[in-house]
Amino acid sequence: MGQPGTDNTLIRSVPCDVCGARMLWTQSAWSDGDDPITRAAYRCDNGHVVDPVQTPQCPNCGVHDTARLASGEFKCNRCSTLFTVPR
Repeated sequence: MGQPGTDNTLIRSVPCDVCGARMLWTQSAWSDGDDPITRAAYRCDNGHVVDPVQTPQCPNCGVHDTARLASGEFKCNRCSTLFTVPR
């Protein structure tokens, strides 16, 4: 990552699983079937979208650049905080 304070927190640290492009946190990127309500989510430059349920907000630093671990916990890719999300 760059110098402290210069990281773009809207870009996910992990590239797109489908095409390898960068992932950008985007408003109104996710729609669940017939539900007219849209949600912010990571979308790559080629239009692939990650379900926002898979990237919950870190309770420590507030970004959504998170990943589910095999244990079921989530880990923030920015600040390394481990946390759980109620089901």
